[in-house]
Amino acid sequence: MSEKRGQKKKPKNRPITKRPAAYFLSSEHQAKVEREKRLAMYAGVGFFMVVIAVVWVINFKNNIQPASRQAVSPNTQLDAAALNFKEVITEAKKNMADLKQAMNNSGQVAAIKLPTDMERRIELEKLLFSLNDKLTQASSTGENE
Repeated sequence: MSEKRGQKKKPKNRPITKRPAAYFLSSEHQAKVEREKRLAMYAGVGFFMVVIAVVWVINFKNNIQPASRQAVSPNTQLDAAALNFKEVITEAKKNMADLKQAMNNSGQVAAIKLPTDMERRIELEKLLFSLNDKLTQASSTGENE
């Protein structure tokens, strides 16, 4: 048995036979088969191109709708910003009128005499500032020497 396992099988001698006549096609029949193959190829390519185009259109449509919805919201935000801007401008004009009125009244306020305690306080602050300046000058000249 071990001898059979190691031996290679010899090929059987089969006689070479010719193919049956059905395998040989006429040139007209071969041309017809080639046209059918080409037509099948174009049909397959066309089918897949149509599928790709349909998927692309659906995807494009789905992407455009959210973008158009987002485009609506900035317009409403712009309108709100414009309205707020107008409100701010009217408030600023009102504040400017109040400021002008206060500036016109400031001359009248200066004419009012300050109480004596306030005058003393102002004089004391002036004196303190002048003393502070003299001390800083003295300390800076002392450090330079």
